[in-house]
Amino acid sequence: MIRPGTIKISILFIFLTNIVIGQDETQPVSPRLENVTVEPATGFTTITWQLSPSADVESYVVYTFTDNTAFAVDTVRSPYSTEYVHTGSAARYMSVTYVVAAIDSSRNISPLSNSLSTIYVSFVNDSCNFRVTLSWTDYINPLYPADGYELWLKRGTDPTVLLEALPVSQRSYTFSGYAASTEYCFYIRATAANAGLSSSNSICLLSGSETPPRWTITHAVFIQDQVFGISGSYDNDTDIDTYIAEVFNQSTTSWITTASASGINGNVTINTGVTDTTRVSLYRISALNNCGQAVTPSSPVRNIVLSSAAGGTLINLKWNNPFPQRPAYFKVWRNIGSGWEEVAGQVADTSWSDDYASFASDVSSPVIAYYVTALDQEASAGSPECRSSMSLVFAVENIYVANAFTPDDNGINDLFTPVMTFIPVEYELTIFSRTGVILFRTTSPGTGWDGRHNDKPMPPGAYLWSLRLTTPSGKDERRTGTVTILP
Repeated sequence: MIRPGTIKISILFIFLTNIVIGQDETQPVSPRLENVTVEPATGFTTITWQLSPSADVESYVVYTFTDNTAFAVDTVRSPYSTEYVHTGSAARYMSVTYVVAAIDSSRNISPLSNSLSTIYVSFVNDSCNFRVTLSWTDYINPLYPADGYELWLKRGTDPTVLLEALPVSQRSYTFSGYAASTEYCFYIRATAANAGLSSSNSICLLSGSETPPRWTITHAVFIQDQVFGISGSYDNDTDIDTYIAEVFNQSTTSWITTASASGINGNVTINTGVTDTTRVSLYRISALNNCGQAVTPSSPVRNIVLSSAAGGTLINLKWNNPFPQRPAYFKVWRNIGSGWEEVAGQVADTSWSDDYASFASDVSSPVIAYYVTALDQEASAGSPECRSSMSLVFAVENIYVANAFTPDDNGINDLFTPVMTFIPVEYELTIFSRTGVILFRTTSPGTGWDGRHNDKPMPPGAYLWSLRLTTPSGKDERRTGTVTILP
């Protein structure tokens, strides 16, 4: 990469070993760039220039020129050459700007010449209306100014023909009424007095409707922050990148569009905006073509609605299978105040029961929350999971206090401590003698009285206790009673 202000320095550094005292250091005069033109069929660019008038020029350097920076393409090692064909040109993809410079026998390099840019044509295909709109960059050449443009067309295997001559002020053209399944190739040529000056790249399209995906799959309907989302995949060999989520309306027996999103590399996730998590509905993903029509719909998937009911110490959960006519594996997730954890996996049924007694002492929240995830048993590894609505069960805040214990160190009923179905926010247990002497006090819910005071066992008999605590739901409890040490 050579910047215009450093060209001379760069060239002198390369040939530093050839410099002798008294050598000519005068820059040659710049050549003048005459024209740049693209061969439409190949994208090769031909650059022509007028020779530098300096007598000792030995070669010319061809550059592309971007953001005031020159990038060397090649050196033409002849003082008489006025043309160079750039076979590696990017002119088939964009407008490319070129400059040239002369190098003399003393390795002095001239300032850069004037710059010229290739014409670049692009298109937007409106397949719904069987038309294509072409647009192109202007050809600006003060030495040989254009007075018009020609639009050339090649249809299928037919020869290339002049479609229309256009005024020099025109920069776009709409070609309408093309036939289906036919290749059309276009290029632009700048003209002066009906003679060609510079041609653009050739741009081709195969007419007809855009290629729809051959398949779409809805992998999962999930609920996040009480809003439905749908994730799926599609055949990536398609022209379509917009996909819609549809919900089935039972009253009208029709599919209703809820939201849309762009697909990326064959995958799409759509936030539907639907918030009614209590109703089971069918959802699917479809591609949306340029005509605004839904094409290639996926097989439908239901959202999962989870319900719960308490019976004794059991919490009974029920839900629906999201995949019509296909089995699924389910996981059950629970939050008792310390974050979500998976409590059951690979459940093949659509019901499951949780025994509250097995975790009651660990509950630190006024509610117990559940949700269920589901994965199609035929799904590939890494596929997203369906996620149900959340179901809440109010925690049972019970306190059980025994009225007797036997602190004889036999490992059976040796401690007196209240049993709770929750972890209290605040806690204090105090044991008194019948005369009011404090025998034991703790603020730790898991610590019980072993029937001792000052490390001495207390005699059998009745003792007073006082319990003060605050439940996870914020309820203050104050209880008192007696407990008997049995002989």
